[in-house]
Amino acid sequence: MLWAMLLEKYYLTHLPFPHIPVAPWMDSEDFISYSMTHQLSPTARLTLLYDGALVKLLRALFLSDVSVEVKGQKEVSIGLEMAKFLDSREGAAAIIRDAWLNCNEKRLVYAHTVIDISRIGDTIKKEINRKNKPVGTLLNDYNVPVMRDQLSITQIKSDFLAEYFSIIEDIFWARCYRIRGADGFNAAVLEVFSSDTWKS
Repeated sequence: MLWAMLLEKYYLTHLPFPHIPVAPWMDSEDFISYSMTHQLSPTARLTLLYDGALVKLLRALFLSDVSVEVKGQKEVSIGLEMAKFLDSREGAAAIIRDAWLNCNEKRLVYAHTVIDISRIGDTIKKEINRKNKPVGTLLNDYNVPVMRDQLSITQIKSDFLAEYFSIIEDIFWARCYRIRGADGFNAAVLEVFSSDTWKS
């Protein structure tokens, strides 16, 4: 998978915390095959393979509201690896957002989002800059039809994330996918899940 190599190269140098890859990137079929020989709860499998809005899934699992805590957001130029993954132009303007999804006063998901803003409308861009909603929720609020594709799943090790998730475990499931939508929306999302996500 060429795009898996692109993701590996991008995330090793762009994530704002130290981490070590401990599993290869897997597409959906590879992940299902992996799950047949490894102990992984049905909730974990369904969440990692889910192709809808994550916030809606978390609300259904926990029967509670989900909030976003944006820790960093900045405008950058898209580098070569991410441009190829997004089918965007290298050097195009983008917003990078690092955020936590919180539920019941727990951090459940870390999200790193790269949004190509070279073609999106002013309304969506303005809402992204307000930093008060998860990207998927924002698109849903504005009835922007979206498609999620190029799903890839892996595991990473990070003491930093263990501390910020306030858990003992230091190996985490992560996934990356592309969101394409109307109004020129085009983004890549990496999500890293706390083990507490599977304990609903």
